[in-house]
Amino acid sequence: MSKSISNIDWMNQLENVIREFVKEKLELIMKEEIQTFLEMEQEGTSNRRNGYYHRNLDTQYGRIEGLSVPRDRNGEFQTQLFAPYQRHTGWLEEASSGCIKVA
Repeated sequence: MSKSISNIDWMNQLENVIREFVKEKLELIMKEEIQTFLEMEQEGTSNRRNGYYHRNLDTQYGRIEGLSVPRDRNGEFQTQLFAPYQRHTGWLEEASSGCIKVA
């Protein structure tokens, strides 16, 4: 029985590592997005970065807590990764629509 407990611990650690990796990559993508947004779309304006806000996002890899989403002073930046009030990625809808098939 102790072997199954260590397997569960190992799986939990693996899931945590995967979630942390996904979180880091999402934050990196959003940092690049806001940099491009400010350089290309806001050129010639006084708009600039204005810190981050934090949110949770449910993904196929589990819940990512405290995701740092960058913001700009004018409030015009919106990441392309998810909608403003979206709390889970589209995999949930895809999974549920795949289960219900109408003949």
